[in-house]
Amino acid sequence: MKLTISMATFNDYDGLYFTIQAIRTYHKLPANVEFLVLDNNPGSSHSAAIEHLLKSVPNSRYIPIGGKPSSWVKYEAFKHATGDIILGLDCHVLLAPRFFGRLKTFFQNNANRLNMLTGPVVFNNLRTIATSMNPVWNKHDFGVWMRQDLSKGYAEVQMQGMGCFAIRKDAWVDIPSTFSGFGAEEWFMAEHVRRWGGKVISHPQMRWVHRFKWPKREFPLLLDDKVRNYYTGWFNLYGQDHPMIEDMTKHWKTQIPEERLNRLIDEAKVLVTP
Repeated sequence: MKLTISMATFNDYDGLYFTIQAIRTYHKLPANVEFLVLDNNPGSSHSAAIEHLLKSVPNSRYIPIGGKPSSWVKYEAFKHATGDIILGLDCHVLLAPRFFGRLKTFFQNNANRLNMLTGPVVFNNLRTIATSMNPVWNKHDFGVWMRQDLSKGYAEVQMQGMGCFAIRKDAWVDIPSTFSGFGAEEWFMAEHVRRWGGKVISHPQMRWVHRFKWPKREFPLLLDDKVRNYYTGWFNLYGQDHPMIEDMTKHWKTQIPEERLNRLIDEAKVLVTP
């Protein structure tokens, strides 16, 4: 069983460097593993540094993916990976000890080959965790961090942050290419997995520390992208007349002017995959 560890990056050489080197330094990796780096801003000063780094990382590949800045670029890994299992990480994540042994055991023993595996995100104090996200609206996001009881072992959850996830390559079903920028991934990917017959599974011991604050962040976080992504995702999964659309519109009317919202909804309708 070959593992691909994939990371998308946008002008974040430092995060990428320490994520890769921490994995190589502190973890016992499977013999058959590859590192895949998806550079979402090729040609930058970070790009040259990343390519230089990867010359020292065995079984690594650099894939430039320009055109538009988007956190959704991470799913391009399924087009390029050669592994049976793809572990997708944000390029600023640290993994708990024995993470890879538990990942291997899960995919060897779990009956449903269509499941997506994740684990609790660990916050800065290294004590507070969120095992999953509660699918409710909170200002500009659908999903609120929560702690579900995993005392009996791994369990199905509704959704989780997409900074750390693992899926069998042969289970993957392509997603629309019309998403842009940042936003709506957690909810959409959870529903996407359920549509193909899988479940979102959170493993209590597969914890990951995520860097949320970053003074040097250069990736554009635009609210219009986020709103458009939510409608594009909902329209693709449910159509344009689903009751959830009405609930979502009621929420967004409390967040942005109605004229702006109507424009974004119209743009999303054009982006729906036939």
